[in-house]
Amino acid sequence: MMYEANLRPLTRESYERDLRQFAEWLGKQALTFDKVNGLLLEEYLRDLGEKVVDVDTEECTKPSTLARHLSSLRGFFRWRALEDSSRVNPCENVEGPKLPQNLPGILSVDEVDRLIDSAEGDHPVLLRDRAMMEVAYSCGLRVSELVGLRRRQVQLDDEMLRVTGKGDKERIVPLGERAQEALKAYLYHGRDHIRGRGRDGAGRPLPAEAKDVLFLNQHGRPLTRFGFWRILRLYLDRCGIDKTRVHPHILRHTFATHLIEGGADLRVVQELLGHASISTTEIYTHLDRDYLRETIRTFHPRG
Repeated sequence: MMYEANLRPLTRESYERDLRQFAEWLGKQALTFDKVNGLLLEEYLRDLGEKVVDVDTEECTKPSTLARHLSSLRGFFRWRALEDSSRVNPCENVEGPKLPQNLPGILSVDEVDRLIDSAEGDHPVLLRDRAMMEVAYSCGLRVSELVGLRRRQVQLDDEMLRVTGKGDKERIVPLGERAQEALKAYLYHGRDHIRGRGRDGAGRPLPAEAKDVLFLNQHGRPLTRFGFWRILRLYLDRCGIDKTRVHPHILRHTFATHLIEGGADLRVVQELLGHASISTTEIYTHLDRDYLRETIRTFHPRG
């Protein structure tokens, strides 16, 4: 997975965790990988579906989680079969769970304006928060891409970002005018003030690795995905935005949906989002009924 599939570290960690969990399940039944067949895999998935698998959030296993477990096992047993042609891949005829087409929650244009405007002010932290939200909405970045940005990836003169996405694939994303303004304010008046606070427990300056990171926490260290999620929730609560499916990628989903509702070509949106397959992008075509109804009235001959 590291050298051939070029998967991201977090993906590899998830697959390894899945495989360890399956190995423990086999061990309890005194079985080895060589004894695994399709019926046994189906039994494992049924057992998994009845248990709590995420100890941090205490969420029960979702179909998408089961599908990922099966994907991990398929990759592992495919590798075993390639390494030894005498081995049979037991996953070949195992069907994964049916995944519902859950539409991502999004914000309206007015809600986006309220959200970003709630980070108004000249304090370095406010400048950072506004810049993060502007960039996330302007460029449709994944949270990992946002917090992983380096200063050298920001090309304000060319009005673009160089984004490193899944599989270490780089893409160029244009920066909107408001995102440019917010980034300039943060870089010129906010970031160095935050970085200047950076000290370790002994009061020594932080290592040089933080120098090139774009978004820093209040201690001058690189901001984490969870750190951004906490910040985003703070502003969503402050605005009184009550969404049943509020999540860290809500600005990314909103970016894609607003583009498509505005008439953007699906292939262009796919490129901007960094999707390998256009089928992934198609989920954002869930235009609201009022918009569809208005489109029919406007453009259909008998609307």
